[in-house]
Amino acid sequence: MNVVEALKNSILATVAYYDSLDITLTPLEIFQFLVNPKRWGESFERQPQLINVINLCDELVSVGRLVERNGYFMFPGRQDLYERRIEREKISAQKWKKLLRLAWWFQAIPFLRGMFASGSLALEGAGEKSDFDVLVITNAKRLYTCRLLLSGLASLMGARRTWKDRVAPDKFCLNHYITDSSLHIPHHSLFNAQAYANLKPVFAVVGLADKFYKENLWIGEYLIVKPSVSATINRNVRLSKILELFSRTVEFILNSWIGDWVENRARTYQQKRIIRNPVTYEPGGRTVWSDAELEFHPHSAEKNILDRYNRI
Repeated sequence: MNVVEALKNSILATVAYYDSLDITLTPLEIFQFLVNPKRWGESFERQPQLINVINLCDELVSVGRLVERNGYFMFPGRQDLYERRIEREKISAQKWKKLLRLAWWFQAIPFLRGMFASGSLALEGAGEKSDFDVLVITNAKRLYTCRLLLSGLASLMGARRTWKDRVAPDKFCLNHYITDSSLHIPHHSLFNAQAYANLKPVFAVVGLADKFYKENLWIGEYLIVKPSVSATINRNVRLSKILELFSRTVEFILNSWIGDWVENRARTYQQKRIIRNPVTYEPGGRTVWSDAELEFHPHSAEKNILDRYNRI
């Protein structure tokens, strides 16, 4: 199969993946999230350019494989996704304002190195009942201390989703933590590759986002274009020197035997709660607890989305 046909198939596969999420894409978004044709035994001699994707999207429209509405591309019969996308972009814009206003206070949390929006909000596809999915990056030696303090502050603000909440609009779903010395994500799949390629930085220490993508080169096995934080919408919190000074002062105090004691107690307490929680063992999701990662997705949509993508 020639390069043009391989790229057409990659475009269609990308549209199919986001169709499984009920999302329509622009040519730029299709280019950014192109599914690697290695997944079905094809390859490119060189990386395609945006202009190639734009031209082939138009060609696929001309032969009836795709339809286009005001710069968004989707499969025939799925034109309703355009109205849904426009409406959800408006909702997402309002939710971003709420997220940034609440996340501003998180700068006071010691050992917090970065926070990235993920899920529907990162995809500009949030609904009225959507919560704030985030990936949290902490200091390597204070993972459990940081989680305890972050969860506590979010709870005091009435902005934390708990495992008991069936829906939690505009609350933080603090379901994934990694440390700044263990940025590699060991759970490789098309679902995760697309999710991490869509991460939007809320705040992070300088260079952390680029380091994250360097540590997760496996994403290239699933996506053609290398993810880059520079390609994301820039919606960072307004930095506060006062909150930063507070967090650094507490860090100075806890970078001692006192901090080691607090971390050990926090680890023991949190791991006992995780082990005793029956939700931890429900099939179909993933719950991880270690000194390098904490992940709580007991009801992950990954399998259903990938099954739907494969059917499409």
